[in-house]
Amino acid sequence: MSPEALAQLLAEPALPAPSGVTPNFDNPPNSNTLAWVVTTFCTVVLTICFLLRLFARVWLDKKIRVEEGLMVCAYGAYWGTAYAGYALIYTPGYYVHTWNLHNKDLIRPLYLILIYGCCYSAVLPLIKTAILLDWCRIFVPIDRTRNVFWWGCVAVISLQCVWGLLCILLLNMQCRPHEAIWKFYLPSKCYSLPDVMLTSASVQVVSDITMFFLPQRIIWRLQMNWQKKIGVSIIFGVGILASVAACFRLSHTVAFANTTDTMYLIGPLLFWACGEMTCGFFIFSVPCLSKLIIESGLARRVKSSLGFASKPSEPSYEGSEQPRRSGSHPMKPWMNTDTTWSRIEEGDTTLGASGKSESQTTLHGHDPNNAVHVSHTVEISVSNNSGYSL
Repeated sequence: MSPEALAQLLAEPALPAPSGVTPNFDNPPNSNTLAWVVTTFCTVVLTICFLLRLFARVWLDKKIRVEEGLMVCAYGAYWGTAYAGYALIYTPGYYVHTWNLHNKDLIRPLYLILIYGCCYSAVLPLIKTAILLDWCRIFVPIDRTRNVFWWGCVAVISLQCVWGLLCILLLNMQCRPHEAIWKFYLPSKCYSLPDVMLTSASVQVVSDITMFFLPQRIIWRLQMNWQKKIGVSIIFGVGILASVAACFRLSHTVAFANTTDTMYLIGPLLFWACGEMTCGFFIFSVPCLSKLIIESGLARRVKSSLGFASKPSEPSYEGSEQPRRSGSHPMKPWMNTDTTWSRIEEGDTTLGASGKSESQTTLHGHDPNNAVHVSHTVEISVSNNSGYSL
């Protein structure tokens, strides 16, 4: 194509305007203020959840696991989506009709959408894998080979990792040569991108719904009163937020795939994708919030302000010497994640030959093949002659 023909092509309207509508190329109407609010709100909430999780692990537990490493990688990938999301505000803007744009106005947005899609396809597998690995530590199955929860987590992790990698490859191979993805005027061979987007949205909806139901079966089979079951169920049921966001994103993806006014509908699609990623970080941080609340004494102060006195049987850690590990810091009520839960079997009240149990709470299902120990949501106090308090 000659330079003159290319300039003429890029100066043409990106989409014919509907009958009776006059295109506004100079200052098209937009909803950039909404984009600023939504993107900034999601970024702030996501960052707070990220920092709370790191604080609980690094400062309180003093231990970093692979889940935190995956979270850090997911947080870094999220900033790729944030960059693309903010950049789209300036060119071409959110909720801008395609007929108010020239062809040249599509080059930069198509490039940013590619960045957003690749980073989004990396964030969700990373953060969902971190969530499921964390849950596998919380709900520790005695016999993993016969445990539905364990295999459900393995299946979702495998689906997320395989599809995430495949989706990134498909997004970058949609056109040959690669630059033709955003430089649409180049001679190229391309396939339909909405098909990949619809598949991606469907995979995330199925994964989110599965993750919502996976821990519920275990929680409602635990040997505890129904009030505690409801509380634990709510904590691990916040995944319903991600399911709602994923369903809305799927709905907007279907609308996006069936319209020619793509630049107008890309806005809500990105909003719900941003909300879905934020929900993932929020779900991952929820199990650590109880530790932070206990350490801060907030629950005790709330009970005191409401007139509820502490039970005499509850141990007090203020003004008294706490059990210590040899050569280590004082044990705190939330530091119960180092116990080897699989060693504490049903009816076993000892640790080793000389161990003696002071108090023990074992939570498991009624089916011995699916028995599960819940490590983060119970407190076990076991002492032995070596001075350890678990």
